[in-house]
Amino acid sequence: MGQFLSSDCDLIRGHVSAALDGELSEVDSARLEAHLGSCADCRAYSAVAGTATQLVRTTPLEELDFPIVLPNRRLAVARRLQVAAAAAALVATVGLSAVVGSLGTGGATRAAASPAHAGKLRSTEDELRLLARASSAREADVHARLAL
Repeated sequence: MGQFLSSDCDLIRGHVSAALDGELSEVDSARLEAHLGSCADCRAYSAVAGTATQLVRTTPLEELDFPIVLPNRRLAVARRLQVAAAAAALVATVGLSAVVGSLGTGGATRAAASPAHAGKLRSTEDELRLLARASSAREADVHARLAL
């Protein structure tokens, strides 16, 4: 045979696992033996995997001091309903905020959104000043409505 590539080694290592479980065909078993004869890394992997498998299979089961409880299906359904209700509340809050925000916008906010002002924004400071002016104009509008 020729040299095996690393992808061949990956395939052979999968064959090692299948062989340990007794699930390897005769053809693949022959390939495995041929490869292990020429590849020291895979031979070492096979030895370690065999030792680990033997250790796991011969170790006695341990009794637990506590029960393992799986969640009830009803609780899972309730959790999904809670998540759905929270998502609906969030959507309603955002929607109402948008509606209330659009009702309270004054001329200053509309001017801030106009394309003529968009060309004047050259820096972050300009944007912050524009936002501060729009916010103060909106607050004044809200306070004027509350005073009525």
